[in-house]
Amino acid sequence: MRFLLCFVIWIVFVGGLYAYTEKRDRAVAPARAADPAQAKVQERLSIELTPTFSVEDDPFALKTEEQNGPFELRLNGMAVDIADLPISRGQTLFIRDLGFELADHNEVFVKASPPVAESSLTHGIRLRLLSHDRVLADETVWSSGGGLVSGTVTFSLNDTPGTDHDH
Repeated sequence: MRFLLCFVIWIVFVGGLYAYTEKRDRAVAPARAADPAQAKVQERLSIELTPTFSVEDDPFALKTEEQNGPFELRLNGMAVDIADLPISRGQTLFIRDLGFELADHNEVFVKASPPVAESSLTHGIRLRLLSHDRVLADETVWSSGGGLVSGTVTFSLNDTPGTDHDH
């Protein structure tokens, strides 16, 4: 008799909890709205990169079949080929006339490995993104005490740095 009573109580509790969570989850489930199609614009861009260090291969990087160089640059997830360009301390690297499809909101990812001998120093890379003599982005990505210098710089085609939008 006790076994039957325990079984009935267990069914009531578990069944009630199941019914409660099902009802709660159906009420909270968001309605899926169609994502608005982002209009893409073909732009000719120029990128200026100025590192405060000489770029070296990362000695701690995982060695795979697809070897990336010591410097990685991506615009909206698409790699920008800079493998054979010399990158040294204080020298501005100019990458001119790149063709990309851009949306309203975009991002540039940069990653570089500073020398291991300079691990006690803080390093940075200044990134300027230009389109037809208009500055789209101008930021510096910093490392934290000798680590990889990596970060994302976001920009919008509608905004330019240093402009006031509080009209």
